[in-house]
Amino acid sequence: IASRLRGGFQAAAGLFAVLMLGCMVTVISAGHIGVVDVFGNVSPNALKAGIQFVNPMARVVQMSIQTVEGKETMDVPSKEGMTMQLEMSVLYHLDPEKAAQVYREVGLDYEKTIIETNFRSVARGVTASFEAKALYTSEREQVTQLITVDLQKLLGPRGIIIESTPMRKLTLPTKLLNSIEEKLSADQESQR
Repeated sequence: IASRLRGGFQAAAGLFAVLMLGCMVTVISAGHIGVVDVFGNVSPNALKAGIQFVNPMARVVQMSIQTVEGKETMDVPSKEGMTMQLEMSVLYHLDPEKAAQVYREVGLDYEKTIIETNFRSVARGVTASFEAKALYTSEREQVTQLITVDLQKLLGPRGIIIESTPMRKLTLPTKLLNSIEEKLSADQESQR
């Protein structure tokens, strides 16, 4: 009987050890970073992709560090005060070195909280300093570069890396669009 009890105890201890080991191991997916939260105390060092050993009492929150595209369609003003519809994208990713900071200060919904609101605000601010016809023609690239630079200044310190802000579509008021096209065709005709 004693040998059976000893064997049962050893089996139970072995099972307990395997379960504890399983609680101490976590797998961080490729393209993600693991933020370790132990009862509200967030570790400043994030876990890299792969198999990681953690405190069994810790909660590991995986955050993507892959490039994400945010699309926005918004009404923006021009220098003349006209309202245009602008469709833009913002390509960004989470800075792996600041993932714990973003989790602690902003939370998991950082896209809506700081990216979307700042993106709209910066886009409106930049387009308001350009004439509508410039946005439709040659200065379009300059507008996207200014938006990218301004967003990088705002969001870089917050842990978000802005890659680019391509302009997808600009819809001008019909009356203005017709006058721009007439002027462009008149310019082309005079050059001939």
